[in-house]
Amino acid sequence: PTLSTGGKCMITSTPNSDEDQFALIWKEANKRFDEYGNDKQVGTNGFYAMKAHWSEHPDRNDEWAEAEKARIGDERFRREHECEFLIFDETLIDSIHLADMEASAPVETTGQVRWFDQIKNGYTYIIGLDPSLGTGGDASAIQVYALPGMSQVAEWQHNTTPVQAQVRILADINKTIMEEGQRQGQKLPQVYYSVENNSIGEAVLVSIADYGEENIYGMFLSEPARKGHVRKFRKGFNTTHKTKISACAKFKQLLESGQLKIKSKPLISELKAFVAHGTTFGAKTGEHDDLVMSTMLNVRMQKILAEWDPAIYEKMRDA
Repeated sequence: PTLSTGGKCMITSTPNSDEDQFALIWKEANKRFDEYGNDKQVGTNGFYAMKAHWSEHPDRNDEWAEAEKARIGDERFRREHECEFLIFDETLIDSIHLADMEASAPVETTGQVRWFDQIKNGYTYIIGLDPSLGTGGDASAIQVYALPGMSQVAEWQHNTTPVQAQVRILADINKTIMEEGQRQGQKLPQVYYSVENNSIGEAVLVSIADYGEENIYGMFLSEPARKGHVRKFRKGFNTTHKTKISACAKFKQLLESGQLKIKSKPLISELKAFVAHGTTFGAKTGEHDDLVMSTMLNVRMQKILAEWDPAIYEKMRDA
């Protein structure tokens, strides 16, 4: 079935009217990614979503649009007549900015890893793994960004891949970057990787030890031990309420200022449902934020690398 619209599309939190029911159908029709984040073309509800722009209506032109915007405001116009996903919830990223974000098709796919850019010598690459149990619930996710431009290079996600296989995929991505750099034969790229070490992250650290850290290209990056912290040091990054809020604030600043460049359609989709929960942020009920949280890990890694590399610091510092 095909769902098309050229009229209103009001996205609200609770479907309590015919308009809201339609909005829910429209939303589900646009959720069309499989467990790896690949585009299936058809939504999770079996509908194929297509748009008929308001300008195709014979009685609506630019003059009508300007008058309507003056009456209801630009944001409401975009939500109701442009069918843009401007939700009422408090999203981390400004809703207008989210609506303006455009994804890029992968330039290459190796296995289930989507590559959005070619590897370039002389760049620094950071690879972050946000692990999961691989039991079909939350997905594990890997994000790859290039510095100093903080541009998304590659992405992987899956919700049934076991921890050991997640480590192998991480190692394969690192190996691909280094081998491509060697093939180009100039200044080799620098590679840093890390993992989120909360709860299931402990199993990832064991798997990395079993795999052999020496068998993974690049340097395993960890957050510095905090002064006065008495807990035993663990590799990787530990996420607390404080570190999450800090990462969210930096991520928001980088993305909205254009310093961080996202190319993944599934990641942009997750950001549209990454909303406030009390004093923190997370996915709306029924949604996922695995790609967002793996990107947050990359942001935290970037902050540490900026302390070492003046070029990264100058590019990524707060204006």
